[in-house]
Amino acid sequence: MPRIVMAILCDRPHPIPSEITQMIRPGADYQPGSGWTIGWERIDQRPIRRWSQEARARVRQNNLRRRIEKKFPLFAEDFIADELARRPQYYAGSNDHRP
Repeated sequence: MPRIVMAILCDRPHPIPSEITQMIRPGADYQPGSGWTIGWERIDQRPIRRWSQEARARVRQNNLRRRIEKKFPLFAEDFIADELARRPQYYAGSNDHRP
């Protein structure tokens, strides 16, 4: 498991921040070949993409249809209609689908 000695949040990776370069000096523990490295990782925060209510409804209904037709192909339409009547808000794509 890697141990992190110092972490600094930077806008860009170049140049190396002075706080880190000060650690790399003669006689310090953090010299090249000492087993320690200077690394950087880009941190992106992409916006969360939310599904529209219509897309949620379409996916939920398609999943229901696929699931019921696989288990009960002969009576699928009856079971699908019953489930849609039992939980109309959920299959309409609502986020608030509590009973």
